[in-house]
Amino acid sequence: MTDRKTSWGVYAGLVFLLVLTLFPFYMLLISSFKHFDQMILEFWTPSFPLHGDNYASAFRQIAPFIWNTVFISSCIVVGVIIISSLAAYSFVRFDYPGKNALFLLILSLMMIPGFLLLIPQFMLVQKLDMLNTYQGQIFPPMAFGASMATFLMRAFFEGIPKSLLDAADTEGASEWRIYASIVMPLSLPVIATVAILNFLAGWNNYIWPLVATTGDSVKPVILALSTVTGTLDQGISVKLAGYVISSLPLLAFFFLATKPFISGITSGAVKG
Repeated sequence: MTDRKTSWGVYAGLVFLLVLTLFPFYMLLISSFKHFDQMILEFWTPSFPLHGDNYASAFRQIAPFIWNTVFISSCIVVGVIIISSLAAYSFVRFDYPGKNALFLLILSLMMIPGFLLLIPQFMLVQKLDMLNTYQGQIFPPMAFGASMATFLMRAFFEGIPKSLLDAADTEGASEWRIYASIVMPLSLPVIATVAILNFLAGWNNYIWPLVATTGDSVKPVILALSTVTGTLDQGISVKLAGYVISSLPLLAFFFLATKPFISGITSGAVKG
């Protein structure tokens, strides 16, 4: 009986936490379909008629910036995968002086808070004349994300049977061929994990684009949301609709890649 009461208490606590987590999203969703007077009179519950014009207005204002964010985040993902996979492959396949020290140095970058790098990154990007450009928004987050990705990929690559790689080497395959034709195809779970982590980080990155951009030509959607406006009748509902629209690509990407994401995290954390 005591165990059953404990179980019910645990379930009740989990349900309570779930409600606390989902309630803000519920309020965001129902408020995005209201006009200003409906938000005043029926704040906590859905109100009819639903106003889809909020979404149409928000989409017109943020559509160009969504494509900017998709391009920036995709470039970050591709760059991180290339850099970290090559680095991880070198750590696994080759022996050279200072290899372990170099790997520890890369890991140490994971311990540095991002805001400490803000001013040095800004000065470097300014010197390279990359402010208010796509390159200025891609390269610094790419460099920051490569350390965690290298750690995950090295852990995964070490789980690939060494005999398989040695057999390919014996057959005359070059290191590039082994990397591209054997290691990378076998590493799709960890590649998916790295892609999701860095796509999320690139999409939600607010501070760095705020510092590195000044115009609308390369502005990401996370900055453009602050400028979304509606009519007097619509109030802030248009802005809330913009929040929902901007989150849809992330939700779709994450749900499609949930299985390889979990598989990659597990493979990188558990060996043997």
